[in-house]
Amino acid sequence: MVKYTNEKLIKFIKGKNTKEEILEKIVNLISENTDLVEDKDIFFKNIMERENIGSTGIGMGIAMPHTRCDGVKDLVVSIAVLENAVDFGAIDGELIKVVVLVGGPKEKGQEYLKLMSSIARIFREKDIRDNIKTSRNEEELIKNIMEIEN
Repeated sequence: MVKYTNEKLIKFIKGKNTKEEILEKIVNLISENTDLVEDKDIFFKNIMERENIGSTGIGMGIAMPHTRCDGVKDLVVSIAVLENAVDFGAIDGELIKVVVLVGGPKEKGQEYLKLMSSIARIFREKDIRDNIKTSRNEEELIKNIMEIEN
């Protein structure tokens, strides 16, 4: 997961936000801090379409919105911790505190699936989950994320 992100794609989102506002902020973050997004409107539209199919809240306070689409050149991961948890309609009913957004091009299906599986496995670890969820600021969040695969 860490190889597909960078410090500029790790964010502590303050204030009260809707699910859509959070997803838009993360898409903008990726668009502004990488050259991997050719069309952020297509990327955002695809993220929202996927979200409308079914919640990407995987449980335990974690959501993994994701899409493969033409507007993205390569695999990318952005991680946000929310100051105020948001309802994503997660399978366990828990409000979401951590959003891990994954984007990729259509032709990278295998690598995309491996990445999604890897992220789900990482967040099944209670210690990792708790360290990230309880990060008090961006510096602490970045440190906790960058330590994951070390």
